[in-house]
Amino acid sequence: METLVNYKYFPSQPEIKQNTHLYQELKPAGGWYSQNIALFYQFTTNTETYTFLSLIPDGCFDILFCCDTANPSAYLWTSPFYRTKQPEFRKNCQYFGIRFFPEQSIFRLNEAMILLLAQQIPLTDVMNDVEPLIELIMSGENFSEKIKLFGDYLQQRQMELTKDQSMVRFAIDQIYLSSGTINIHDLSTAVGFSEQHIRRKFEAYIGFSPKQFCQIVRFQNTLDMYLDSREENLLNIIYENGYYDQAHFIKGFKKFIQLTPKQYKKIFTNI
Repeated sequence: METLVNYKYFPSQPEIKQNTHLYQELKPAGGWYSQNIALFYQFTTNTETYTFLSLIPDGCFDILFCCDTANPSAYLWTSPFYRTKQPEFRKNCQYFGIRFFPEQSIFRLNEAMILLLAQQIPLTDVMNDVEPLIELIMSGENFSEKIKLFGDYLQQRQMELTKDQSMVRFAIDQIYLSSGTINIHDLSTAVGFSEQHIRRKFEAYIGFSPKQFCQIVRFQNTLDMYLDSREENLLNIIYENGYYDQAHFIKGFKKFIQLTPKQYKKIFTNI
């Protein structure tokens, strides 16, 4: 199966930037990086109080490094099923993160992703040889240097796609190309495997079923457009992203955010 370059999906976590300090991010530009990594980012937590961050569904996973010189650590940060407040973060600590697309082919975790969703898990629990990676990231003196060091590390880990990974990546590309609106029967036809087989492989590699992932892609594609828009443009956004009407959009939004679109937007406008 031929794989396609990812043009159609960018997973966003807008509350991380809002609720932290000194936030920086970089989207990889081209090459094999951009087929596997959505974003590099870095932030610092509050000095006086513990920081709590809410994640929203994006179908991805992040590797998050706590760059505390006295006690550095790394975590696997996985997509929730709905907006979820994550455990408290250390005070006045710098964190460096990498967000991987669900179709990434760099890391193979020790557990099926369906068992890991909606969690912040010590990276040592799901990957081998983590300590040298933590030491490597800690040696980077700034955001750019950490990115370069991580990139050099990844160059040594490139692996050939397995048959199952190729199938999942091809299926995800079809979902991206449809902006999450493809019918699951049509997806099965395009991929050439049964709906049940595709579902099993999706749950193993990305944790979500194809139907759930389609809904997440459509929601995420709508999110940034909505947060950056005026209310009078809402109907254009709704129809552009394949919702039947405003009620259908609000229902889909509340499923993942557990707030109405207007309620969620107020979080960012009342700062």
